[in-house]
Amino acid sequence: MAGIKVLGYGHAHGEREVTNEDLSKIVDTTDEWIRSKSGIEKRYFAEEKDDDDLAMEAGEMAIRTAGIKAEDIDLIVVCTFTGVYATPQVACRIAGKLGIGDGVLAIDVNGACSGFVYGFQTAYALLESGRCKKALVIGSEKLTTVMDMDDRNTCVLFGDGAGALVVEYDPNGLFVSNAGCHPDEHILGCKRGVGGIFMHGQEVYRFAVSKIPESMNKAIADAGLTKDDIDWFVCHQANLRIINSVARKVGAPKEKVFTNIQYTGNTSAASIAICLGEMMDRGLLKSGQTAVCTSFGAGLTWGSVLFRV
Repeated sequence: MAGIKVLGYGHAHGEREVTNEDLSKIVDTTDEWIRSKSGIEKRYFAEEKDDDDLAMEAGEMAIRTAGIKAEDIDLIVVCTFTGVYATPQVACRIAGKLGIGDGVLAIDVNGACSGFVYGFQTAYALLESGRCKKALVIGSEKLTTVMDMDDRNTCVLFGDGAGALVVEYDPNGLFVSNAGCHPDEHILGCKRGVGGIFMHGQEVYRFAVSKIPESMNKAIADAGLTKDDIDWFVCHQANLRIINSVARKVGAPKEKVFTNIQYTGNTSAASIAICLGEMMDRGLLKSGQTAVCTSFGAGLTWGSVLFRV
C-alpha cells in the first residue's frame, strides 16, 4: 500500500491572545459558560496579519523544517474560505511570495472546517499520479473577518491560525482516505456581509458525533488496521464535548487523542493542520507512527485521512 512521507511541518496563529475573560467584557458571556459549552479557554485573533500572512508563516516554517528550498515545491494546496481576495487564490499569491517558479500548480480548496482533510486528499491524488513531486499543504483561516461579535453562541468559539505540511509520495508508505457531503445550507455556514458565521449547535453536535466515528472507523478498516494500531486520533477542534464523544464511540484511549482547542479555539480548515504541526514540533507525532484525522464542517462536509508519518 502506497502513501505519503511528511518532510516538514509549520504552524502560526494571530498576534493577540484573547481569553474568555477578555470576551466577557464585550460579549454577554462568561468564562464558565464558554468552558462548559466548548472547552475553550482562549484563542488568538490576527489584527495586523491577514489570511495570506498566516498561511505564509506556516508554509515558510514547513519548508524550513523540511530542509528543502521553496523552488522544490511543485504543488501548493491552500485550504481556506477566508482569503482576502476572491481571486487570485491564496495558493497563487503564496507561490509568488515564496519565489516559486511558474511551473507550480497552485490551488485553493474550500471544504469549510473539513478543508485540510479535503486538501490533503487532493494533494495525495496529484502526488500519486506523478504529476507533482513535493506538495505544500496549508490550512489557514482568519475567522475574525467573518464573525458576528453580537452572536455569543458563535463568536466565542473561533480563532485565527494556520498549519502546514510538506509531503511527498512514498510507494512504501500508508495513506487511506474518505470524504463526503450532506448538502444542507441552513445548519452551519457563513454569508459574507450578511451576519457572518451561523450555526444550529444541537444539529451540528448530532451530525458530528454520528458522522465522525463512522468516517474514522471506515478509514481504519480500509487500511486493514484496528484502533489499537493507531498512535494518534486527531479530530477537528470544534468542541471538546464532541471530541470526547467521538473518542468514546471509537474506543480511542484518552492518551492517544490530541486536543489543543483549549488554547486555539476552532480555527476551521486550519484546525487539523495546526494540530499536526504542533504535535510534530513537540515531538509527539514521530516518524513511523500512524495517525487518523477526521473533520466535519459546513456543507455539510466530512472526511478522514489515515497516514503513516
